Amino acid sequence: MGIYSDTRLKIPIQFDLETHCNLLLTGCSGSGKSYALLFLIGSVLKSNKEIEVYFCDFKNSLDFSFLEDYKYYYAGNNCYDGIIQYYKNFCLARENRDFTKKHLLICDEYPALVNYLQGQDKLNKTKYGNEILSAISELLCLGRGINFYTWIVTQRADNTLFTNGSRDNFMVIIGLGRLSKEQKGMVFSGEEVPDTIYQKGEGVLLADGHPLIEVKFPLIKNVDDWKRHILEILRSMPP
Repeated sequence: MGIYSDTRLKIPIQFDLETHCNLLLTGCSGSGKSYALLFLIGSVLKSNKEIEVYFCDFKNSLDFSFLEDYKYYYAGNNCYDGIIQYYKNFCLARENRDFTKKHLLICDEYPALVNYLQGQDKLNKTKYGNEILSAISELLCLGRGINFYTWIVTQRADNTLFTNGSRDNFMVIIGLGRLSKEQKGMVFSGEEVPDTIYQKGEGVLLADGHPLIEVKFPLIKNVDDWKRHILEILRSMPP
């Protein structure tokens, strides 16, 4: 993935998807998460044109409505089905030792999905919320070895959302915009996060094997073209 380190010098940096496959993108509303996610998806697909992508958009936002006709796009309450299907594919690949193909699950507004499901569980005496928590935990802990990768996008990355210490399995953590002291302590524990007032699309990044750096996502000159590029690659992938 490519983003810009040091908001003054604009030095491009790269992380290999295979070594830095699990990503946590966090930041308050308006911090630029959706734009950053759009940039990251397009960048990854440029160099991984045969990766199978599952996109779960619980917010059902206009930012990603261009994916509505993509077969692995799940919006709103259907996100449960998307995550469970991805998890079933992971279990099948693990059982058959089929590690040849790369897979990526992207879950936007993950905490809102979990909270919704847990609320429904109380009303209906179901366990859908726990199913999702368990599936994501297992994917984060074991997915890398068999090419099943996970990206989570959230306003807050509370530890309760990542059971059995699975939050420690994010190889890349990006915090955009204004991060509270509590949020800094949760996701950047032990790191000295600058007190800089970040603008939209700016923040900090921590990746395995690298020190904490300040980042700024570059401008996408033509967003519509960028989205078409993403959709064309996704549609062209073999079944």
